[in-house]
Amino acid sequence: MAVPESLRAIIAGVAWLVLAALLALGGAGVAAALNHTPGTAARLELTYAADVAAKPAIDGAAAKLADIGEAVDKLGIAGRAALTSLGTGDSTALKTALDDGTSRLASVSAASDALAGALAAVPFVTGPRELYLSTGLAARYDQLVNARTLVSGLADNWAVLSEQAIDASAVPTLLAQHDVLTSKAAREGSAGRYVQALTLLDSAGAPMTQAQALRDRLAKKADVTTLTAWLNDNAVYDGALRTLYQTLRDAKGHVTSAVRKALAAEQAARAGLPKNTNGVIVFMNDIARGGLNQAVIAIDTTKGLIGQVLDQGP
Repeated sequence: MAVPESLRAIIAGVAWLVLAALLALGGAGVAAALNHTPGTAARLELTYAADVAAKPAIDGAAAKLADIGEAVDKLGIAGRAALTSLGTGDSTALKTALDDGTSRLASVSAASDALAGALAAVPFVTGPRELYLSTGLAARYDQLVNARTLVSGLADNWAVLSEQAIDASAVPTLLAQHDVLTSKAAREGSAGRYVQALTLLDSAGAPMTQAQALRDRLAKKADVTTLTAWLNDNAVYDGALRTLYQTLRDAKGHVTSAVRKALAAEQAARAGLPKNTNGVIVFMNDIARGGLNQAVIAIDTTKGLIGQVLDQGP
């Protein structure tokens, strides 16, 4: 039986649609096959040559990062030694630790520059690198680039530690100088040599002024409550002692009502003085708990972050 012309047209149209669909599907498959990103695992052979060239350079950069980590670790050791020396009042050991830390910081900087040079020498990392490098190597390169920024704040942390340690270590010496001069003034005054006593009290004011200036600097980063109390109590006593000797000088050594009043004020001020050096120990611990501890913690944190990056490497 003959197929009507209209039916043949319908059959031809349907066949064409089926063929077009098959061609479209086939074309999509070809396109997908051709569209694999070279930097993925889909076509590792496309990145093989670049990976082989880049991997040794990236491994070399990782070795430079390990050098940074070692230098940062030694910087942290120097920082902890400085804290220990500060707590024990060993100024010689403190200077040694600070000098060592400054040297270690220079090593960190040199190692960071070496890492920058190693990263700059890695091939195939500029431009459309996804066309050349595998995803894993590209990610590793980015990790190393970002890791270099981890040490950017170490110089500031060490500057805080050094400045505060030096300032804090100078305070006990200044307080001792003040106490020696004030004691000499008291002996002169007790012997009736009021002019000499007043002169010594003037001299005792210099280390007090220096200690107050250091206190103001330290207050920006640490708790100076104990030091402030010590300075205030001694300032009150120095003032009372000065008034007593000046009053005695004016009275030519006679016990007048003004002298009795000045003597009572001196005795009250003396009762308010610290009975021992425990306050100085507390003060040094306060300083250690302040910016110094934070600086050492920041250094140790940096070392830990660098270690994490190294551990993630191939």
